[in-house]
Amino acid sequence: MISTQALLASAKNRPNHLAMIDGEKRITYREMFARVTRLAGALEASGVRKGDRVGILLFNESRYLELLFGITMLGAVAVPINTRLSAPEVTFILNDADAKLLFFHREFLPMLTTLQKEAAGIERFILCEDGGEVADTTIYEAFMQEASPIEDVYRVCENDLAGIFYTGGTTGMPKGVMLTHRNLMSNAYNFAIALEFTRQEIYLHAAPMYHLADGCSTFGTTVVGGTHIFMRMFDPVKLLALVERERVTSMILVPTMINMLIHTPSLSDYDVSSLRKILYGASPCPTEVLRKAMTLLPVRYYQGYGQTEAAPLLTILSAEDHVLEGEEHIVSRLTSAGQPLPGVQVRVVNAKGEDVAPGEVGEVIAKGPNVMAGYWKRPEETAATIVNGWLYTGDMATVDGENFIYIVDRKKDMIVTGGENVYSVEVENVIYTHPAVLEAAVVAVPDEKWGESVKAVVVLKKDCTVTEEELIEHCRRDLAGYKVPKSVDFAAELPKSGPGKILKRSIRDHYWSGMSRQVN
Repeated sequence: MISTQALLASAKNRPNHLAMIDGEKRITYREMFARVTRLAGALEASGVRKGDRVGILLFNESRYLELLFGITMLGAVAVPINTRLSAPEVTFILNDADAKLLFFHREFLPMLTTLQKEAAGIERFILCEDGGEVADTTIYEAFMQEASPIEDVYRVCENDLAGIFYTGGTTGMPKGVMLTHRNLMSNAYNFAIALEFTRQEIYLHAAPMYHLADGCSTFGTTVVGGTHIFMRMFDPVKLLALVERERVTSMILVPTMINMLIHTPSLSDYDVSSLRKILYGASPCPTEVLRKAMTLLPVRYYQGYGQTEAAPLLTILSAEDHVLEGEEHIVSRLTSAGQPLPGVQVRVVNAKGEDVAPGEVGEVIAKGPNVMAGYWKRPEETAATIVNGWLYTGDMATVDGENFIYIVDRKKDMIVTGGENVYSVEVENVIYTHPAVLEAAVVAVPDEKWGESVKAVVVLKKDCTVTEEELIEHCRRDLAGYKVPKSVDFAAELPKSGPGKILKRSIRDHYWSGMSRQVN
């Protein structure tokens, strides 16, 4: 179970089928395999050996896919990097990973001098662009021609490290999650089965490829011999145009992308009838946003829940469980994260490690072939996160009698006010039902009397108005008094990560500046 198998099988079984569409480029599986083996040869000629780390600082494009397969085919380790990071943050990751090469796009040329000076371990900088040369860099296509293709494409085993994926740093400096070939391919098969991928799949990389939410499809689409399509950066109008032109069948979107898409004025102007399925995840999707999406874009929706440490999928809410009308216990599943994937054990446990009863809140833990090998250079944190073979996710949840899991909050996002637990997701779902609200984040803020109180930070829809008092009263109709926001701030936008997740930590830190918040 290695990444090479996915590409080699499709190259043998469907050599003339389109593997990648990138603008005007049309690349078959035979051509893709030839390019990947040549890339692996060039990496080897450049001094990259098994186990060496190679940085990737790219937006979405076909060369990203080539790099993921070429690096891992050689037995080296891919290090995808968040494209929204600053030069010091990129430098930290390159140095922490001891990366040997860096592949990057022209948008990052302004930080090149800093990286050349501070990321001392980088021996070569390869610019992934067509066109003229840039001083102190090598152009990707020229790099590809530096050696012959490798012949031994089975030089790795499933327990070899394939990638180091750095977490978003929600609890401090980013941590490198070590994922093996077995981890990634176990996830790929789970993904392809759960989403019913077929050989006719035309998958659009709309979410950032450095993020493992999209990484599911990187190997999953290749496993079934489908076609990859790329959009360099997410734009809802360009996405609709691509779906229409290339007859896209599937994609992964994070909730903020879905929200942007359904609020695009020209949505109905495009023919998106080819689109059959959307997987969403990476953060909770407000129920009202999902309901509207299911009405405006009536395709098969799947929700994926997981985390980088699980490569990343743990559960799937199937298309059949996306029900808007009917019996309450069926409709309520729309607020769940679904059920565990085949081959993955998922439990919800209390502080003693015992399974909670239905309705009780506990922590999600998981075990399976997709669970990480550990954190890069952080054995103590690895030991604290993987206990007796179980990955402790830090996500709080309940479970019902049919094993549907309902995520209520991250441990660190849970608000404790006057001794009562408030789960921010529950409050946010109520706020999103107000017709004037576009986005919302609920966080804990310091409170002299209660220790912490509930704060809502809200972005309004264009040309809509609502007062703080009106929103608080809106929440009071559906929430217990201690859960109702004590205050509401309005903002032009909310801080987001590269994949589009709302960064609650950044919002929370603004209110806790100079103070220490204790989290059990």
